[in-house]
Amino acid sequence: MLLKRFVVTFLAIAVGLSVAAGRVHYEKHDGTRAFADQLQFDHGQGEGGGADTSRATPLRKAHDLSAELPEKPNIIILFGDDMGYGDLNVYGHPTTSTPNLDQMAKEGMRFTQFYVAAPLCSPSRASILTGRLFPRSGVYEEPKKNDDTGSATFGSYSSAGMMLNETTLAQALKPLGYVSGMVGKWHLGSVEAYHPTKRGFDSYFGCPFNLVSCNSTILNLTSKDPNCMVFRNDTIIEQPSDLLNIDARFVAETKTFIDNNKNRPFFFYFASYHTHMPQFASKDFINTTERGLFGDALAQFDGDVGEILSYLKQVGIANRTLVVFTGDNGPALGHDVLGGEQGPLKCGKGTTWEGGMREPAIMWWPGVIQPNTLSYELVNSMDIFPTALKLAGGQLPTDRVLDGFDLSDFIAGRSQQSPRDHVFYYSGKFLMAARLNQYKAHFYTMGSHCHNDYPDVDCRSSTRLQAHDPPLLFDLYSDPKERYPLDTEAYASVVTAIHDLVLNHNKTMTFAPPQIGINNSHNNYPCCNPSCTPRPTCCHC
Repeated sequence: MLLKRFVVTFLAIAVGLSVAAGRVHYEKHDGTRAFADQLQFDHGQGEGGGADTSRATPLRKAHDLSAELPEKPNIIILFGDDMGYGDLNVYGHPTTSTPNLDQMAKEGMRFTQFYVAAPLCSPSRASILTGRLFPRSGVYEEPKKNDDTGSATFGSYSSAGMMLNETTLAQALKPLGYVSGMVGKWHLGSVEAYHPTKRGFDSYFGCPFNLVSCNSTILNLTSKDPNCMVFRNDTIIEQPSDLLNIDARFVAETKTFIDNNKNRPFFFYFASYHTHMPQFASKDFINTTERGLFGDALAQFDGDVGEILSYLKQVGIANRTLVVFTGDNGPALGHDVLGGEQGPLKCGKGTTWEGGMREPAIMWWPGVIQPNTLSYELVNSMDIFPTALKLAGGQLPTDRVLDGFDLSDFIAGRSQQSPRDHVFYYSGKFLMAARLNQYKAHFYTMGSHCHNDYPDVDCRSSTRLQAHDPPLLFDLYSDPKERYPLDTEAYASVVTAIHDLVLNHNKTMTFAPPQIGINNSHNNYPCCNPSCTPRPTCCHC
C-alpha cells in the first residue's frame, strides 16, 4: 500500500491538483528535519544495523570564528549558461583553464551539493531571482502530449514572461535602499512589460533571450543575424550585435555600475552567455586553451570573473560584497566536445538526473567566508533570495511561499549545517524526483533532445516520460552517477520519509497558469525598426 501511494500522489502533482499555497518551508521544514533525524534507515539487505539519516556533516571544513557581518552588503550573482558540474578546473577537469574561478574557490567556499531549480534556462532563472519553484511563476508550458512535462523556455516571439505578480530579488531589495543592475541574458520575457527594468532593475545591458540563432560559428565569429541584439534598458542600441566584443562591454558596464554605486548597497546580476551554444570568445581568448572552442568560451567567462573580483578589491569594497558564482543548468551533451562536461554525474541539461541540476558553485566574501572552504552541504540557487534579504536587513515575504532557505548563518560560520536537507526536481509541471539528505527518489525519468546520440540512452530524447512505482532510489553519496538503484523494500523507511516530505510539499504547491507558448507572434520580436517588414530580417540598426 505504501508504494502504491506514490503514483497517485505524483500524478496529482503532475496535473496540478494541489491545494492553495500557504507558508511551508520554515515551519514545515523544521518538522520534516526533526522527523528525518529520528529515523534509523535500514541498510544492506534489511538485516542488522542501521544508520542515522540526520547528516554526515563534519565533511565541511569548520570555521574557526563566526564572522561579523557588514551591514547591507552588496550582492553579486555571476551566472553561467549550460555549464556542467565537471567543466571547471577546480571541479576536476584536466584541460580547462579557469585560473580566476580556481582562485575564487581558494579565497571562498566551494560547493559539491549545489542545485538549481530547473534543468533549463528560463525556469532556472525565474527561481534564482524569486526564491521560488518556477511552476509557481508560470515558467512552463502546457504539456502537448502525454509523454511531455511542459518543460520549455521563452523564445524571441513569446508574448509573455515570468508572471508579473512575482517579486524579484531586485524588487525586494529596493525598499531597503539597494540599487540593482544587470548585464547579459534575461530569458524571462522579451516583450517590454517583462524586461528587467520592469522587474526592479535600475539598469540593463544585454539581450532578453539566448543567442542560439546567432550567426556565430568557428569560421564566422561576427554575427550578422538580427537575432543577436543589445538592449540598453528598454531600447535596442545594436542589431545585430558583435559577439567578439560583447564580453568586454559587459565587464565595462559592470565596472561602471560598481564605481557609480560603491558608496551605497547594490545588487548586480551578471548573466553570461557562456557556455551556451554558439560558443565564442574575443581575440584575447580564442585559440588559447587545450580544450578547443568550448574551453576558449569558458576561459572568456573566467576572465570576466577575474576582472570583476579584481575591481571589487581595487575600489575597496570586496569585504562588504558577497559574490555567488554558479550556472543555470547542466551541459548539453549532444553537442559532443562543444557541449560541456557533467563530471561524475548522470546526463545533463533538460533532465532531472543529477547532471541536469547539480551545478558548480562558489561563494566569495573576503573577511566573512573562510578561504579554501569545501562544503558538502545541500544548497539551492533559490536560497540566494532569502539569504540576500536577511543580509540586507529585510523581512521575508509573508504573502507567498518561499522555497529557499536563509544561509546567512551558514556562510558566516555561525552554523556548521545548511538549513536545507531536501531538493525537489521539477521538469515543467511534473515533480520528477525528490532528495532527502543523501537519498534521491525518481518518480519519473525522461531524456532530452540536448543529449541525442549521447551513449547513455537514458539521456536521449528517445527515452520518453516513464513513471516508476516503486520509485528509483539512489544513495547520492556513494552513487552520484545514479547507476545502482537501491532495494526499496530494504530502504522502506527512506521511502516513507521521502513520501511524507512530498505530501507536505504538495499541500503548499500551486501552479500558476503556464506563460510559455501562448499567443506567440512575429510581432513580439524585438526590432529596432518596429515598422519594418518582414521581421526579423528587416531589423537592422
